[in-house]
Amino acid sequence: TEIRDKEHADFVAEEAELVETGNMLSRAVGILERELAKGGAAMLQLKNAAGLSQALSALVDVSVMSSADASKLRAFVQSSQRAGEADEDLQPGAPEAAVYEGHAGNIVDTLEDLQEKAEAQLDEVRKTETQNLHNYEMLKQSLEDEIKYAN
Repeated sequence: TEIRDKEHADFVAEEAELVETGNMLSRAVGILERELAKGGAAMLQLKNAAGLSQALSALVDVSVMSSADASKLRAFVQSSQRAGEADEDLQPGAPEAAVYEGHAGNIVDTLEDLQEKAEAQLDEVRKTETQNLHNYEMLKQSLEDEIKYAN
């Protein structure tokens, strides 16, 4: 049960982080769409941004997004890029991992893609937790039955 408790604690932490990331991405998309609609100062800086990292910095500079949110989003982008590169190593012939900087030329599309990726990761984490819990319950029942009927 100690191993199961550790697995569950890891799941809870990872789930919370992915939910928070999804929420941040959702807020960032909303902010960008709102700024695009009104053509604010952030949009002038965003149009000159060479990539997602500079775009996030521009949003922080005009106080549209907190620096903590921007840092977490950058970390998520970097981990997504590393995961994409690892997947590419496993799949010869796959197209080169698209670096999120300037992906599709549209920051909003990039953030929406990242949001989808975060949701997919969250679904996978939840699926794994459900499977781990089921396996634990089955093993526990099996051992209890073995003890019960051995006597």
